This record gives sequence, C-alpha cells and structure tokens, in this order.
Amino acid sequence: MKHYIILIITLTFFLGCSVKNTPSNIVTNKTTKTNIEKLTTQINSLNDYIDEEEAYSLAYNAVTYSKYLAQKYEVVKPALFHNLLINLDIRDRGLCYHYANDLLKYLNKKKYKTFKLIKIVSSPGQYFEHTSIAVTTHRNKFNESIILDAWRDSGKLYFSKIKDDKKYDWEIR
Repeated sequence: MKHYIILIITLTFFLGCSVKNTPSNIVTNKTTKTNIEKLTTQINSLNDYIDEEEAYSLAYNAVTYSKYLAQKYEVVKPALFHNLLINLDIRDRGLCYHYANDLLKYLNKKKYKTFKLIKIVSSPGQYFEHTSIAVTTHRNKFNESIILDAWRDSGKLYFSKIKDDKKYDWEIR
C-alpha cells in the first residue's frame, strides 16, 4: 500500500508539469519563430541547390508539427517520464518512434524536392534505442545531415548536424 501512495504522489507531482500547446501560441511564440529561422538556415547550408522556400516550409512544418504532436500526445516533461506513463498505460503515444513516424509521415506529404527525409536510429536493438529523422541530400555525407528530434525536448524540436549531436550515435534505419 505504501508503494501505491508514493507512486500516486509522484505521478501527481509530475503531472503538474504537463505541456499544452494551443494553435495560437505555436507560431506567435518568439522562440518558435527563432527556431524556424535557425533551422531554415541550417537546411539551406546543406548545399547550394536547396530551394529556400522549401527550406523555410520544412523548418516551419517540422517545428510547429512537433509542438502539435506534443499537444496531441498530452506530453508530460521530461520525455523519459512520459515514456514511463506510456509503459504504465496512462498515456498512449509519445515515444520517440511515435514522434519520428508521425513527423516523417506529415513532412513526406509535402513532397519536398531539393532534399530528402530519412529515418535514423541510435543504439538499435538496445534498451535505450532512439529513433528520429534526418534531413539530407544526395550530395551530403550522412554526418553532415540535420537531425530533427521532436521527442528529446518533449515536442520542442531539437535539430543539429548529426556530427554535432554529442548525445547519440546515429545511423540510417
């Protein structure tokens, strides 16, 4: 009985940290706009053949849809705690592969022409396997590609060059 009481108190404490994104605060947030601009710049830096409008569209859609997914999944921070809620059947979705699959499906509907999106994985088959997606072109080496990780910061899109990501060792899925 004592363990159940501790579990309930712990869950109540962490559920108070839940994240809610409404359509009105997703785009108007200054941080979100800055992240869209930074990601656009990174995508444009992949090579000289990137269409600037496509780069902005991808950045905008990736950043805002990641926030939308967090709202849809009723995400609780931190991400590992949310995973616990899923494993306890308190939440249905919000694992890294949910984000990766849903974001990739959404972005692929846009039919971008000057770059491609691929699924990537770190530590495949291990307990802490992590799935995400990457933006690349046929002219770029894999480690120069850009990771789009919506799970890591609970819906706030993490992005960087794969070679600069010190937390995970990525490979193509």
